Amino acid sequence: MTTHPIEETFAKLASLRPDRQTWLLTQTDSQPGWLSAADLAAESSPHISELIQRSLSQYKSESLRPPAMLWFGHYAYALEAIVFACFLIERRAPDLSPKNIQLRFDKTGEVESIAWVGRSFAALPDDSHALHSDCILLPTREALREYMHRQLLENFAPLIDSVSAFSSLGKPGLWAIAADYSAYAFTTLGEMMGDESIGVEESRLFSATKSKLSVKRNFIPIEHIGTTHYLLDRASCCLYYKVEGGGYCHSCPHRPMEERIALVKRHIEEEHAEAEH
Repeated sequence: MTTHPIEETFAKLASLRPDRQTWLLTQTDSQPGWLSAADLAAESSPHISELIQRSLSQYKSESLRPPAMLWFGHYAYALEAIVFACFLIERRAPDLSPKNIQLRFDKTGEVESIAWVGRSFAALPDDSHALHSDCILLPTREALREYMHRQLLENFAPLIDSVSAFSSLGKPGLWAIAADYSAYAFTTLGEMMGDESIGVEESRLFSATKSKLSVKRNFIPIEHIGTTHYLLDRASCCLYYKVEGGGYCHSCPHRPMEERIALVKRHIEEEHAEAEH
């Protein structure tokens, strides 16, 4: 039997990141607990409240806002990381329709598994499967990027409505965390490809399509002991500092910029020290 193109894509990504195989499934397994993204965001659905309560067990807080923000940010990052990997490595975009994204969550509400059960995919004219019946053919890389951007917006919008309604978090803050996490997803992929600047440039191109998912600020290049690292000047806060035992993230916008830069330099020094041993 011929392997479907989207199955080929996820198999390739899984070979590159064996530690992320459970996020790269193309069908659900026999284990219980699968939910579609559409189920999560359905009106009067109990799932969002259950998942945020699970998150509260890990991120203890007097308010639902911090665990809700952390839960949604981790959900958004998981989808963004995989979709951007498809784009950068295979020059394809998978189906992000909420009904075709199946998820399973662990006991703390974190994304444990993702099954991409849709079979439609977008690709460019030179794709080896451009004539496949499930292929949405797009003329340029820019068009493919915009298609991916639009699909993420459509996936996140109903979920943001549900998270906001349950937790009282503002929708702008939820969109801002999704936007900033998109930048992290791109730069992490750039680092994996051997050049963080690739991810920085792709993040800038992604944000050139102005929407709620566009990064509001820019990257700051930090050169130190022969290495350049790019610090995102974040507009969002994950609220981790408001949970029991939490604190400010290294790139938290509540930290003074000079402190964030100093932390990046310390990180570079630690990486150099590890490489020398």
